[in-house]
Amino acid sequence: MMHLNLQIKMLPCLFHLLTGFYCPGCGGTRAILLLFRGDFAGSFQYHPLVLYGVLVFGIEWVLFLASIGRPGKPDKDGRVWQRAKRYCLGLERRYRFWTLAAAGIVLINWLVKNLFLAAGIDLLLPLA
Repeated sequence: MMHLNLQIKMLPCLFHLLTGFYCPGCGGTRAILLLFRGDFAGSFQYHPLVLYGVLVFGIEWVLFLASIGRPGKPDKDGRVWQRAKRYCLGLERRYRFWTLAAAGIVLINWLVKNLFLAAGIDLLLPLA
């Protein structure tokens, strides 16, 4: 099996360059790269919102598939559309929770990274 070693040159964060602290999104690109490499712990360390997004997408995908029923089954009286509509109404109710949880993750992540940085511990070292 051939292993590709990709060296990706990323643009520096302007907020970090100007203030010395991390912005709420710092680490997101590296978290995605680590997720693609299969390093879930590293991805979580760099930005937990990435794994949260994958988890939410997976949950919603399973809920959607469960709501429309088995594929290929004849749709009598438009029941698939009714179930899909019911799923969308449920998504509207869950959307507020997903969004507030994401905002909380970003805020806590931002505070923790900068508190560690102020103590001299950099959690967002460049990727090798």
